[in-house]
Amino acid sequence: MVRSITFLCWIAAATIFALFLTQPTGIKLQFALSMAMLAIMFVISTLRLKGIWRHIFLAASSVIIIRYVHWRLTETLPSVTQLSDFIPALLLVVAELYCIGMLGLGLFVNAQAITRPRALQLPDDELPSVDVFVPSYNEERDLVAVTLAAAKAMDYPKDRLTVYLLDDGGTDEKVYAADEAKAAEARERRRSMQALCAELGVRYLTRERNIAAKAGNLNNGLAYSTSELVVVFDADHVPSREFLRETVGHFADEPKLFLVQTPHFFINADPIERNLSTFSRMPSENEMFYGEVQKGLDSWNSAFFCGSAAVLRRSALDEVGGFAGVSITEDCETALELHARGWKSRYVETPLIAGLQPETFESFIGQRSRWCRGMMQIFMLKNPLFKRGLTFAQKLCYTSSNVFWLFPLSRLAFMVSPLFFIFFNLQIYHASPQQFVAYTMTYIFAVMIMQNYMYGRLRWPWVSESDSELLV
Repeated sequence: MVRSITFLCWIAAATIFALFLTQPTGIKLQFALSMAMLAIMFVISTLRLKGIWRHIFLAASSVIIIRYVHWRLTETLPSVTQLSDFIPALLLVVAELYCIGMLGLGLFVNAQAITRPRALQLPDDELPSVDVFVPSYNEERDLVAVTLAAAKAMDYPKDRLTVYLLDDGGTDEKVYAADEAKAAEARERRRSMQALCAELGVRYLTRERNIAAKAGNLNNGLAYSTSELVVVFDADHVPSREFLRETVGHFADEPKLFLVQTPHFFINADPIERNLSTFSRMPSENEMFYGEVQKGLDSWNSAFFCGSAAVLRRSALDEVGGFAGVSITEDCETALELHARGWKSRYVETPLIAGLQPETFESFIGQRSRWCRGMMQIFMLKNPLFKRGLTFAQKLCYTSSNVFWLFPLSRLAFMVSPLFFIFFNLQIYHASPQQFVAYTMTYIFAVMIMQNYMYGRLRWPWVSESDSELLV
């Protein structure tokens, strides 16, 4: 209740603040105001001040951004009667507004990022039963063996821990396929995996057909298991011995908790990092997401399931019919459905698994494409903004995670826009040099300082961004 009242007061104050900032001023006054705000931001950023200073920093940056947006929309666009100029100008403005909107959502999500205390350490006789699912499709036997052995060796009472290999590479459909060569390969895989499971003391499960991909495979595991908690590890994610000790205790003090997610930590470079030799020298996008974004989402009870390295409550999954399968990102979709029903999630920042990233550029792009398509499917089919049961903050958090994947369109607009002037002499940006310095340059510097202050430890402005441009 208190938090809701505080949020409403913040919205009211922000509205008044925004109306005040849209008042017209001269160029000299605008430049002086922007430089004053930049000075405040620079001091706070340089000294790495936190607490109330973080909010002062965000307020100062908001002054510059709001002033820029108002000026950009009211003074720089060509006349609507000049359609040849106005249409490409409008496309550029839309791309800018998307970026500013994502910036605003990012600041909202990460405004008060939290770090969870260590999980309650329960005595062995009070620990809940746990089923560990390791879904597999076409991974190598040796790779799967390492993950299964590590899962089996986790520090947990053996009578309360059951490990399952969910093998979608040896389904009945594959084993009895019309193509004899493929059928023989599937039969050999099933035989090999069954022998591996018998050797390690792991239960082997497969199914008739590969329906609903990973979500269907996990739901098949739910149908043949009974433990209170379910842990999911990808076949190339090796857990540490203390994984369960550092996660399971969270469920003891929160009966409505459905998820404890831990970061995905990778021990190898992805193709871009390998080609640019940045793996050991520059933070990756993975570190940005798991080191900052998930902590921000957690502060709004919006940390979502990332497909692996997570613990889930079975009763919560049963309430929504298991893992969701409408989109190809069953992890985020499942979390969305459970958050909408009032369930809670937590994010534990401590890395407790070691995983592998895609080795080839083709598989890397395929992975990112699946994430993009899945998030767009969720946004279009289960739009978080209109999802009943979600809080306003959760709606914004999920929307931020979904629409982020539209970033290639805005970057394409930024790359193409100068060509309209170069080749067609179209006037799509009306501004004097003095206005450009007072509004645009100060806005650019404000964004750079903001990114460095908020995310500099995990993402380097310009440098990290140039790495991501290769994906566009």
